Amino acid sequence: MDRSANVKSIEGLARLRSALLVFGEEGRDAVTTLVLEVRKAVDWLDQDRTRYWPEQHRKASEAMVEIRSELDRRQLTYGSDLPPSCMEQKKALERAKARIRLCEEKIKAVKHWIRTVRGELNEFEGQVARMTECLDADVPRAVAALERMLTALQKYAQSTGPLPDASVPPPSAPSDTSQS
Repeated sequence: MDRSANVKSIEGLARLRSALLVFGEEGRDAVTTLVLEVRKAVDWLDQDRTRYWPEQHRKASEAMVEIRSELDRRQLTYGSDLPPSCMEQKKALERAKARIRLCEEKIKAVKHWIRTVRGELNEFEGQVARMTECLDADVPRAVAALERMLTALQKYAQSTGPLPDASVPPPSAPSDTSQS
């Protein structure tokens, strides 16, 4: 097995090391931002929506009680031969009932999505933990390996002279034409 290296540029390895350091920093920042955004969305669902829809249901129920009372008052006729028109109150009662049904559907949906999102969140946290482990352990290990390589190559270059330029072809060996 040939263990020789064909290094063309020590500066290229140094740039790779710098780029890897930047990647590690930006990767950690990106993971942190992602985790915060996911938590914000989960908190919105878990905290805000679990309070909002029951409160809306309570308000809709109170409104329906008021509308029903108004309808009952309008339907009571004292001394009148013609029943009063109650179309407005009946339509308002139907809207209030629809609002209550919507609130009940939203409450069920929030409960469903909280369970679903919590399951997905567990899987997401596992993936994030693996990514964080890579950024915290593997990237520094790779940077350290590159630093060791750079140090060794720089020592080698100092002891043997500069590395040949890769764009210039190596000189060809002189041909021996005297023995033809």
